[in-house]
Amino acid sequence: MSSSNPVSNQQASLSRRQILQLGSVAACGVGMSSTLPVQADDGENSLLRRIEELEKRFDGQFSIEATGLDGNRYFELRNDLVLPTASTCKLFILCELFRRAEAGSIDLNAPITWKPEFHRGGDGVLRAMIPGQELSIHNMAILMMMISDNMATATLVDLLGPETVTRTIHSWGLTDSNLYLGLPGGANGTRMKQPVSTAHDMSSLITRIYRHEVLTPKSCTEIIRILRAQRCNDMLPRYIPVGEDWGNAKTWIANKTGYGACRVEVGIVKAATAAFTLAMFFKPNKPVSNRLKCLADYPPVLAMAKACHAVYQSFSQ
Repeated sequence: MSSSNPVSNQQASLSRRQILQLGSVAACGVGMSSTLPVQADDGENSLLRRIEELEKRFDGQFSIEATGLDGNRYFELRNDLVLPTASTCKLFILCELFRRAEAGSIDLNAPITWKPEFHRGGDGVLRAMIPGQELSIHNMAILMMMISDNMATATLVDLLGPETVTRTIHSWGLTDSNLYLGLPGGANGTRMKQPVSTAHDMSSLITRIYRHEVLTPKSCTEIIRILRAQRCNDMLPRYIPVGEDWGNAKTWIANKTGYGACRVEVGIVKAATAAFTLAMFFKPNKPVSNRLKCLADYPPVLAMAKACHAVYQSFSQ
């Protein structure tokens, strides 16, 4: 994989407001092997050292790729590991939906309904609603992304065909990614494979969406608008100061979150002091029992939030 320029040696100092509101991530820790495929600055508070400290503290392993939108900064750590995507695979489905709409084979305004056999556990509201009612295909996609509705996801996978989604993303060079049959669930759930990808594939896709390189500018703009509306904000947006986003904010985050065997984030950050794309996976070294009422305080979620903030600080001017 070709490399972009490394992370700048300059580290941005926190303002008093950032210190009071956000706190800081510890910068010291026992280093891992220097032979890891990492590009990072050599400063005392380097991004690599901060990530290593978080890996030690939360007993897990990160896979990361981040690219500065000004083209001057880049960071990677184990970005070629093939890992389960959890709900971030929904970005593949959304892209294929807009590709098909561009080709004229799908009308995004056409009505679609969900069926009982599409029932999935996890996030969403359709499982509490009465099957047989209709939404537009476009609004079904918004439910899939905004509140990560798993029944909406199963409905759209059935519409598109999972093999078609994987074939499209492979044609875009995301050859380590595979949707398989979609998110496991339903009668065949135990026999379904988890969708997989890499930080490099995810980072490549979100960067090309931002640059309008995989679909038309109109489609890419709408995908970003939908991602900006996402309500799962416990990780990437948690500690990064951006405006409340109602569509007109000058600073914003457009992202998709995944909660599964790995915690995953893929997104675009447009903050006042940094603009970058990011794909990040965190895989605990051993299963973590979640007995917390608030998922936001679940250790892998905290690990991701702190690592995302570390990337933001490193990429800030």
